[in-house]
Amino acid sequence: MLIGINRIISISFILAGLVILTNSCGKPEPIETATNFLGHKGSGNNNYNDLLIENTLPSVKSAVNRLDGAELDIQMSLDGTPWIWHNASLKGYVCNSNSQDTIPKMRDIDIEQVRICHQTKQDRIYKLSEVLSWNNAGPGVYISLDIKVSFSATTFRLYGDRNGYLTQLAASLATIFENYRHTDKTLVEVDSQLFCTRLKSFSSTRNITTCFMRYEPMPQKIANAVRLGYEGLSCNYTDPSVTKETVAAAQQAGLKVQLWTPYYRDELRKAFAINPDFVQTDNIYAKQALNVR
Repeated sequence: MLIGINRIISISFILAGLVILTNSCGKPEPIETATNFLGHKGSGNNNYNDLLIENTLPSVKSAVNRLDGAELDIQMSLDGTPWIWHNASLKGYVCNSNSQDTIPKMRDIDIEQVRICHQTKQDRIYKLSEVLSWNNAGPGVYISLDIKVSFSATTFRLYGDRNGYLTQLAASLATIFENYRHTDKTLVEVDSQLFCTRLKSFSSTRNITTCFMRYEPMPQKIANAVRLGYEGLSCNYTDPSVTKETVAAAQQAGLKVQLWTPYYRDELRKAFAINPDFVQTDNIYAKQALNVR
């Protein structure tokens, strides 16, 4: 009987050891991080899940299933409506057309009729207000808005000049943000003190974080951002002046730091190690790749 009991005890120890060994070999628990990950252009352009066109509401919805929010590109129509679009023209995206129309030269009624295609995918162009309405009623995730200004002087003359365009866009954003509950989770990326000053003059957009986007070395960029009254920086993570030390210096100066646009695991690790506040990526599996939450 004693031998039988000893065998049972021995087997119990062996089984317990196997359980411990199995658990120790499993994937470790995700690491808690304060860095937020945003789907770049809504993360529609994803090599691992290339099902959606970038900068569309479906791409945003897909991104926030795994990330903390989305980055979107903003342009304004002649009717003063902010639309989500990246390129300076529609060339190469309009289904069965060689259209080279430009959003700031178009009326809303014409933009609404455009169907966009990329490879086997089809969709349409979305108003920013559509994304805000969805986010307002649902997840309340981070949204970063890249204010596009790469248009010709001829285009800007429709608004007086570049400053006229940006002034009107700031006012248009203030209107569509009036009933939005997540301005504290909204950022804009731009190099225009005039735009930011105008945006901050409205109560509905006062809490939006303004991020300075200019191609210059980090020490100079930090100094200029503080001098011009910005609250954050938007930086290419491959810029050699963007380091853990310079990002920390920016944060010590009271600036939030966005980095773009790592994709593969090694790239994500490099950007994440710099300790930014936000990482923009086209890879919706970025947090999974880094094992963070």
